[in-house]
Amino acid sequence: MRISVLVENESFRPELQAEHGLSLYIEVPGVAKPGLAKQGAAKQDYSNPVAAEESRGGAGGKTILLDAGQKELFAQNAKLMGCDLAAVDFAVLSHGHSDHAGGLPLFRILNPRAPVFMAKAARKPNYIRRCGVLFFNVGIPRDFTSDPGTVLLSEDTEIFPGVHAVTSIRQKSPYLTSSTNLYMRKGLWFAKDDFSHELALVVNLGECSFVFSSCSHLGLHDIMAAIAEKGLLKKESHVFAGMHLYLAMKGTSESPEILDRFAEALRAFEGSTYYTGHCTGKEAFDRLKVKLGERLQSMHCGDVFVF
Repeated sequence: MRISVLVENESFRPELQAEHGLSLYIEVPGVAKPGLAKQGAAKQDYSNPVAAEESRGGAGGKTILLDAGQKELFAQNAKLMGCDLAAVDFAVLSHGHSDHAGGLPLFRILNPRAPVFMAKAARKPNYIRRCGVLFFNVGIPRDFTSDPGTVLLSEDTEIFPGVHAVTSIRQKSPYLTSSTNLYMRKGLWFAKDDFSHELALVVNLGECSFVFSSCSHLGLHDIMAAIAEKGLLKKESHVFAGMHLYLAMKGTSESPEILDRFAEALRAFEGSTYYTGHCTGKEAFDRLKVKLGERLQSMHCGDVFVF
């Protein structure tokens, strides 16, 4: 399994730019090549291109694009990182916000054949509230809402054997506050977003789960609980997720009390390691790190994780 971070808020590689957004290039192995099994995650060493190519696994796998950042940066960085967007078998949109969906029109030009899976509600406009009374559309690009290659999901779907899109996520403990400035249309006015446009991607390989939840507006703790209840969470899991614990409008994170409660909820999923960035925020990351230790790792633009 190989996961390349094409877009994230920060980059520590000078040749790669960053932006507020997320895009992951996921290579799911088919028949593994001998001698390539690895314990845990290792960030790829680009000084050895032969090893980098071999780590992509064997035949019969699938290549997935999860989200596409704000516009064209995901494609620029993919080229520099040696990730072939034309080879993507299918794309998945985690939710209907422009910092994840903005690059989809360009992806369609680069890859005319790959279906794009998303929750049915993701094509509807979504809004952010500013200055108390102003609502701005932050939904997916209008020129992609009618894309014929889009596959709209209204229920949990196994896209490919072992690859699941989980759309039915119920908030059991909605105590996080950092998504409360996000809205949807309801009749002639606006209502708090119910995030019915959000999904989680789960890839199961043997006794290991890979969970992808780009912004986790529904709360990563509740998303993990939903995945576990469906029997999709294996003994070992690697969770790549923005946790949306930072409210950019105010420049603040969730309170220390909420962060501690959230950390305990994540720690309860034994065998899970979390890789986070994007909308989590540094203050929240540092607080969670105290509770989670090595089970919490950062991800940045240009990182490549090989399992």
